[in-house]
Amino acid sequence: MGYFVLYMTNFSLSDPSHIIFTFFCLATIIFTPKLFLNKTSQSKKALVLVIISLLLINQGMDLYREGYMDQWKLGLPLHLCDFSTASIILYFFTRRKEFFLFAFFAGFSGAGMAILTPDVLYSFPHIDYVRHMIGHSMILLGITYAMVIDHLRPQLRDVHRVLAVMTLFMLSMYPINYILGAPANYWFVIDKPPGLNITDYMRDAPYHMIDVFIIAVIVCYLIYTPYLIKDKLHMNKS
Repeated sequence: MGYFVLYMTNFSLSDPSHIIFTFFCLATIIFTPKLFLNKTSQSKKALVLVIISLLLINQGMDLYREGYMDQWKLGLPLHLCDFSTASIILYFFTRRKEFFLFAFFAGFSGAGMAILTPDVLYSFPHIDYVRHMIGHSMILLGITYAMVIDHLRPQLRDVHRVLAVMTLFMLSMYPINYILGAPANYWFVIDKPPGLNITDYMRDAPYHMIDVFIIAVIVCYLIYTPYLIKDKLHMNKS
């Protein structure tokens, strides 16, 4: 009975289990590529296979949990993190930098926020919480793999390009959600996501998307800032 109560504990950002699990996920994202940097090509391929497999498993669970068990309108792969998932998987198959760049900015801003402030109702060890954290962590692990092992990085012009693409995708979600009808809420443009998250501190829906967009722009430039500083220092040394 005690385990059942724990299993159904309502999610809270201050929950010790969430804080510990978040640190575990962040450590995995940061240090795993470094551990594989000098490994054999077969070991690196195995890591990529694990990342892709976990991403696809999580997508399948999303489809079943939200699409089959709830309503099919909720299970379509149309959220920002679904786009990030597709982008990083396509990168691994094609090695095209365009897919990495979209995953880089959309992943760090979207999946990163999803890890820090999950839109879930229950805390660890509820299955929805675990798959949410692992699924979004694999997006970021795929990105850090490309950064560390494949030595990829964005340029300043890429910030503008990806923001333009993300804006077009976001605007397209309004007619898509309208056509699908309730309870479709892709990219959360119609209403705020459930659970405790950063949108609780924003304006009421649908005006919360103005705040979301502003924050997304700021975050994308902040993500690029370390590269900007590095380039400036390199130019000064030259």
